[in-house]
Amino acid sequence: ILAWFLERTPEGLKAEPAPQGNKRVVGAAIVLAALAVGWYLRGQPVAEQGPSPGGDARWTVAGAGKAEMGPESISGSVTSTATGPSPPKIDSGPISAPRRSVAVLPFVNMSGDAEQEYFADGLSEEILNSLTRIDGMQVAGRTSSFQFKGKNEDLRSIGQKLGVASVLEGSVRRGKGAMRITAQLIRVSDGIHVWSQTYDRAPDDTLAVQLDIAEHVASALDVVLDDVQRERMRASGVQNVEAFIAFQKGQRLFRDAHDPERSSNLIATLRLANVEFARATSLERDFAAAYYMGTDLYSHIVLTTETSAAERSAALDAARRDLVLAARYAHDAPTRALIEVDRQLISDDWRGLAVRLKAATITQECRQASWLLIGNAFGIAGERLVSMRKFMACDPLSGLAVQQAAAAANWAGQPDVALAVVALGEATMGGSDSTSMQKVRALVTLGRLDEARSELPSLSAGSAERVIGELVVAAKAGADIAGMSAGSRDARHLGWNPGYWEVADVLAESLLDNRAASNRRAAEIDAVPGGPLKLAVLLSLCQCGAPFDLDAAPNFKARLAESGLPWPPVDLIAGLRKKETGAP
Repeated sequence: ILAWFLERTPEGLKAEPAPQGNKRVVGAAIVLAALAVGWYLRGQPVAEQGPSPGGDARWTVAGAGKAEMGPESISGSVTSTATGPSPPKIDSGPISAPRRSVAVLPFVNMSGDAEQEYFADGLSEEILNSLTRIDGMQVAGRTSSFQFKGKNEDLRSIGQKLGVASVLEGSVRRGKGAMRITAQLIRVSDGIHVWSQTYDRAPDDTLAVQLDIAEHVASALDVVLDDVQRERMRASGVQNVEAFIAFQKGQRLFRDAHDPERSSNLIATLRLANVEFARATSLERDFAAAYYMGTDLYSHIVLTTETSAAERSAALDAARRDLVLAARYAHDAPTRALIEVDRQLISDDWRGLAVRLKAATITQECRQASWLLIGNAFGIAGERLVSMRKFMACDPLSGLAVQQAAAAANWAGQPDVALAVVALGEATMGGSDSTSMQKVRALVTLGRLDEARSELPSLSAGSAERVIGELVVAAKAGADIAGMSAGSRDARHLGWNPGYWEVADVLAESLLDNRAASNRRAAEIDAVPGGPLKLAVLLSLCQCGAPFDLDAAPNFKARLAESGLPWPPVDLIAGLRKKETGAP
């Protein structure tokens, strides 16, 4: 600018314009300098949110029982208290995704061989697992990111739904002698390709490729890896390609088993899944996830009324064996803590269970767990709700997370929050029987009986969830609980998961205050292998306090006494029982 107006002469600087050519050069320099500054500022990172394990999601609650959803998922700090967490603060406006957040979409199978689909899915999941081992990275959960498999959806929309700033996508072409993998990291805000690469490798050189992709993603997002993190990533990777293909087949059958529309018999389909899990562990001995997922079959055998004592004993032995192996080979302490809770619940020694259950709940975050929900009935609902909030943040399209978060909110005495959680699930994934049932229970607690009644048709006819909802609504209205419970038996769909119908029966007995019937049922359950676990699960699902006397279940009583868990459990149907309502 000075050169524009001043000229150096023998007499010094004079305020005379420089020659026209100089003006043009200096003018061009000024323009280029301005562009350079603008480009520099444009490339600076956006201010990130404060650190939050598993990211941040949003729920907002406003008005008397009216839940209003923010544009993303659930936010606000939830503080645990003696009676459960305090209600989330009112919040509004979108939360920008942290810059070091990423979702790994399922890689596209380009091989022309349908069997290679499992390889493509396995590679995607292994990359996802590697990224979760990196400190400072926020990675969307598998359940959510795999929702977009086979869908040609706008990346900006995907990023918004998953709460991430970047998306990793790619393709796989794998044959007998060669393998080509392409991967590209895309910034969802503007569609810019931050990094991309093509790998031409031998078909079994998978671990090296997935680790290299994960390292490049971390580097592109300015995460510096040290040797400790690299070793952690390598240790968590599956070495044997056929093992992770078998695991993917098992996972698909596992998901089918838990979907009544894709499986008519939960236990039968889980047996097929376990064939694949067993193959995975035979190929890779330290495959912790395969051992752990396989124990779900044994749990359902123990919890189902139709199985014999011999079948239950065999299932308990198998579960104990595989949980030992899953805990031994778990890649981190929080995952091991979850597994140890399951191990103790199926054992004959519950000493210290209350402490272990609470500690595992607090550190759960984005990890799947089988029986932490038991903590809801025994005073840990507040911690459970905080944990589920984190779970929903990192896996926002997980129906299981929504259902369990809503249940924890109801247990914690926060029906408004339960309604907000269900509304979020409905907005992002649609409704389900399990979440709608929690919605009905929340509305009944709030005294909004007409709304609860209008929600019932959304539950599947003949389902246990539908009957549970109808029982609670009927009890609030002072209707005939006994007749409704008996009449429901003709319409029951027993094929998929018949064990769940016991929850409806226990609830009906409790609403009728039929202590004798509940005591008989508790005694029968307590006497069979795995009885204490089953009674704890029934109490957590029926949300009906203590429907039976402890003396009726001596094994459960002994386990409870050594566990440190309180008795009686929280009672969510207080005031609905026959003698309390004055119903005929």
